[in-house]
Amino acid sequence: MDQWVEQSTRYREQEEPSLLDLVFTKKLKPPPSIQYLSPMGRSDHVTLQLEMQEEDGIR
Repeated sequence: MDQWVEQSTRYREQEEPSLLDLVFTKKLKPPPSIQYLSPMGRSDHVTLQLEMQEEDGIR
């Protein structure tokens, strides 16, 4: 299993940013595309948008 999130995903005032949101998959080629977007509403977590390709023959 591989973990793909590499940047901090939680930002709270006067606290050090932390990486709390994780995405695990079996090996993918190519790796997933991850965009780190603004939080929704009053959340202190960034929004993650992922794009992954399904490998042929694997469901």
